[in-house]
Amino acid sequence: MTRRKFLYYAAGLSAVGATALYARGMMGGVMGERGMEPSGMGAGMMGSNTLGAVNNFFNPLHIPPEIKGELRGGVRHYDFDIQEGYREFIRGLNTPTYGINGNYLGPTIRLKQGEEVSLNWQNNLGEATTMHGHGMHVPAIMDGGVHQIIEPGTKWSARYKVNQKACTNWYHPHMMGKTAEHVLMGLGGMIFIDDDESLNHPLPKRYGVDDIPLVIQDRSFASDGSFIYNKNMMTVMHGYHGDTLLVNGTVAPYLEVEANLLRLRLLNASNARVYNFAVAGVKNRLIASDNSFLERAESVGSVVLSPAERVEVVVDLRRVFAKKLYLVDRESGAKVLEIRVNKRAQVRSAIPSKLTTLETINLRKVAKKRRFVLETRGPGRLLINRKRMDPKRVDERIKVGEYEIWEVKNAPMGMGMMKMGMTHNFHMHAGHFRVIARDGSKRKVLPWERGYKDTVRLGVGERVTLLVKHSGYIDSQNPYMYHCHILEHEDAGMMGQFTVEDA
Repeated sequence: MTRRKFLYYAAGLSAVGATALYARGMMGGVMGERGMEPSGMGAGMMGSNTLGAVNNFFNPLHIPPEIKGELRGGVRHYDFDIQEGYREFIRGLNTPTYGINGNYLGPTIRLKQGEEVSLNWQNNLGEATTMHGHGMHVPAIMDGGVHQIIEPGTKWSARYKVNQKACTNWYHPHMMGKTAEHVLMGLGGMIFIDDDESLNHPLPKRYGVDDIPLVIQDRSFASDGSFIYNKNMMTVMHGYHGDTLLVNGTVAPYLEVEANLLRLRLLNASNARVYNFAVAGVKNRLIASDNSFLERAESVGSVVLSPAERVEVVVDLRRVFAKKLYLVDRESGAKVLEIRVNKRAQVRSAIPSKLTTLETINLRKVAKKRRFVLETRGPGRLLINRKRMDPKRVDERIKVGEYEIWEVKNAPMGMGMMKMGMTHNFHMHAGHFRVIARDGSKRKVLPWERGYKDTVRLGVGERVTLLVKHSGYIDSQNPYMYHCHILEHEDAGMMGQFTVEDA
């Protein structure tokens, strides 16, 4: 037995009963609300990574500190130190990490629609990085993408007016060729945006009490406690998969809550793993997707999230006092979080019958159609429209305020019955889109894809139809990005650029 395994057993972790996540072959899949959904690496691809089963949840869930900024001269300022550190994930071992205002991950940023804000990032690492507001509607020069590099010892500020509906976003590095490694080391955190509508809802909204941020990641550890990350061709092609789950940087976490409504904000912050989340034993009510509330809450059996996707789910715990429930990943069979219902309710909350109003989809307004094909054309050649990312090239020029259809396809490798491939997803900077069809069918659009989205999963051979409109910021010189958000794919060049220009 290795020292690492001994430490895991001593801490209450066991790999006994671990479920192979991807060894499902041509017929592999996970059961979603609408039947079989493609598994993590896609039909025909076999994987070797498993998640160890947790039998003893012994660490209280870390709740990231919430910061609301400081008003200075009419602008709300948020100050951040990007830093190196250590974190004891495994008892007695210090893991070298990166963090923001701490040793691993960063605080939850609370923003309010309509406010002028300045997010000030001081880079105290020994290498350059960037900091991207994922899901944020901001000017291109404030996007924090590959062009807004923060050199060691310097500061960069993203200043803008918060101009979007209430939602759950996040922030993470976007350094060309280094995003996967920087996120793996611990750079990232959540952004909660409030608006008048969300603040007036009777939904659970006590941060860390009944409104819980859940940053879910997978990692593997060496015997000295350090993260294992070998960026070989297998990792580049299939993405990094660890064998240990972290929630807010916590191994084997438990959360003590009231017997009340509980709001969970789920973020898949893993490099490549796809999850199928549910709180087992109670009704799961979906209230929000990436960039907005749904118009009405919807009951779901589970929610499939690819990297960077977010949802908000409310579960009713009012009749389960003195019980333990589990957030589970039905893709792997792993338990993610133990929920201990051991407190009496202190407030009343409810899910309103109407959560928000989304813009009506009107395809008669569409001015242009674009097609994007995500494909693999050999080892390490991960392309969009047969092109690899070039930061000096603008691939698409978008007219501000115009509606467009973006058809995005995950092209399989091979022919006929021998089609093979892997899951990709598609993320668009600067705004949001509506998923209006999967493989040409409106009925195949999943419940968590019905709100405003910025990231969408594509199984092998799948095609999604997106309704896109960019408004607010015009800049013909500084581009935004679109890309696969499996981070190793992004780093390998499965990314393109677009500008938003005057109509």
